Amino acid sequence: MIKNTIYIALLLISTNCFSQYYKSYDWSKKPKLHTLTADEAKEHSIGILKKSIVEYATSTPSQELMQFETTHTIIRVNDEKGIGEHNRVYIPMYDVKNLIDVKARTINSDGKVTLLNKDNIKEVNNVEEYGDFKIFAIEGVEKNSEIEVLYTVEKEADLFGSETLQSDYFIKNAQFLYITGDLNSVVKAYRTTAKFENVITDGKTSRLLDIKNIPAMIEEEYSTPDANKIAVVYQCFPKGQNITQDMFWSNVVNNVGGKIIPSSTNSQAKKDVETMLKDKNALTNYDKAVLADNYIKTNFTVVKNNNAELSDLDYILKNRSASDFGILKVYTNYFNELKIPYELVITSNRFTYKFDPDFFIPNMLRDFLIYLPEEEKYIAPDRIEYRVGEAPFNILGSYGLFIKQDGSHYFSKIVQSDPNYSTIKRKVDITFNDDFESATLKQHQEQTGHWAVTSRAIMNLSTDQSIKEYKDYLTGSGIEDKVVESYDAENTEMNQSEYNVPFITNSTITSESIIEDAGDSYLFQIGRVIGTQSELYQEKERVNPIEMTYPNQYDYTITVDIPEGYTVEGLNSLNIDKSYKSDSTGEKLCKFESSYKLEGNKVIVTIQEFYKTNEYSLNRYEEFRSVINAASDFNKASILFKAK
Repeated sequence: MIKNTIYIALLLISTNCFSQYYKSYDWSKKPKLHTLTADEAKEHSIGILKKSIVEYATSTPSQELMQFETTHTIIRVNDEKGIGEHNRVYIPMYDVKNLIDVKARTINSDGKVTLLNKDNIKEVNNVEEYGDFKIFAIEGVEKNSEIEVLYTVEKEADLFGSETLQSDYFIKNAQFLYITGDLNSVVKAYRTTAKFENVITDGKTSRLLDIKNIPAMIEEEYSTPDANKIAVVYQCFPKGQNITQDMFWSNVVNNVGGKIIPSSTNSQAKKDVETMLKDKNALTNYDKAVLADNYIKTNFTVVKNNNAELSDLDYILKNRSASDFGILKVYTNYFNELKIPYELVITSNRFTYKFDPDFFIPNMLRDFLIYLPEEEKYIAPDRIEYRVGEAPFNILGSYGLFIKQDGSHYFSKIVQSDPNYSTIKRKVDITFNDDFESATLKQHQEQTGHWAVTSRAIMNLSTDQSIKEYKDYLTGSGIEDKVVESYDAENTEMNQSEYNVPFITNSTITSESIIEDAGDSYLFQIGRVIGTQSELYQEKERVNPIEMTYPNQYDYTITVDIPEGYTVEGLNSLNIDKSYKSDSTGEKLCKFESSYKLEGNKVIVTIQEFYKTNEYSLNRYEEFRSVINAASDFNKASILFKAK
């Protein structure tokens, strides 16, 4: 929808193209296996070559400007896992007018070449909602063989595009060749020190990015690996048109703002607001925004569909159904009538794209928010689980384009205004039966922020089985033999009129497995009370920058009754203090701190763990890891009850 909405009115003229480079580009006539190092031979697969060519040329006989994209890959597969990961090829057909040519071959360790039988190419529609694909299986693949694929597709010329050069396997050489001829072009590479070179390809002006030895992008906890991959973005427009990034962004503002921000309120929207405000007085702007947000998310359905009717306000207000773009019109009309100041925000999911205010690419403009500047709060119109508050966790930390009601705009990072938005406060009282066969844990827990959003969404939108599993998580996760004696939840409704109301649970469980008989003593695994914890004990060097899902804080108070006739040993293991401090201010940005005190026949353990930001320096990964692992270490802690 974004791409259609922000159409740039540019006159694409023909480029002087004497020939198309893809017609002469070819693979080696006499292929040979490439030499690998000893370390490379130990990997499941190695990318020998990953080459992408984007070329603009006029088609015949129409002289229409077209875009030709050529992909050439060579991958060495060293074992069965490598074969399984690469023995099927998917060619995306989104926006493709013609698959011009495709060929593939394998070269085994003996040098035998097996060519693709093109009759085996099949077309599959809407693969996992990613669109249509041409697919085929690679024939003759054995251990220590190479798979080579080369194909070209024809598309209508697009002014903008992007290409990812990094994968989840090591690549010895990646290249991106951008052939524009006499068209103007701008290119940019992310997350690499390699630079574009100006080259001439078949007499045409081109830009080449050539990168050696790209490490595999791996899945790591607290990271955004897909968005962190080495990638290039590009823009192309006619020679003589001096188009700046500001002009692109201004065009977005004019088109989106003009369609979404109303000059007057729709008549049906006025009636809806009148219904909303009935019997309600002395409302603040925050109260009115909450009222409108709850009303819309109770009465309207957002449909993932680009049907034009779902963006037509009259249709939407009559049928209570809208696209993710169309629902914005409902909000802005209601807010216009309610006289609530607001700004539109266009941004991206930080786990998929890193929004760049300095380079305009439509594909990164995927998500809409509404910002309330007076309240410093956000609304996510197409996210039914969220209400007026902070931005959704997958957008928090991204940059966004903010469009004001007067048509002006600015860029800003989407940050959390409430430093204590997401918290878990837990109190656990623990007693033992007379013969130390079982422990009883009475727990009171309050979740706020993103924790509460998730809990309410699961309790209201999930299947009965998922709700059952989530209740299990809320009542002593990681204690396998527990028996839930009682459980209740408060403030479970998704519509809340007050800000950041806690989601509250009260439960009582019993367990035998957290007690171990040690002769005349008993070992109590107190650490398991805080639940299963993440841990960072990876052997390989960290690749990704550190990004938390969202800033959060845990405050736990655990009170353990000491049975009559027993003493407690091993309490010093409960004293842990690990932190990561700001270089500039010395403030603790994340920490895990636990301690205990004895009061009569009770051991009282207090724990505070927090992460004040969702971004931490990769250069200080060891410090960050020590905090994460401190929680995991506490989870393993035990204390000993010894008979007097």
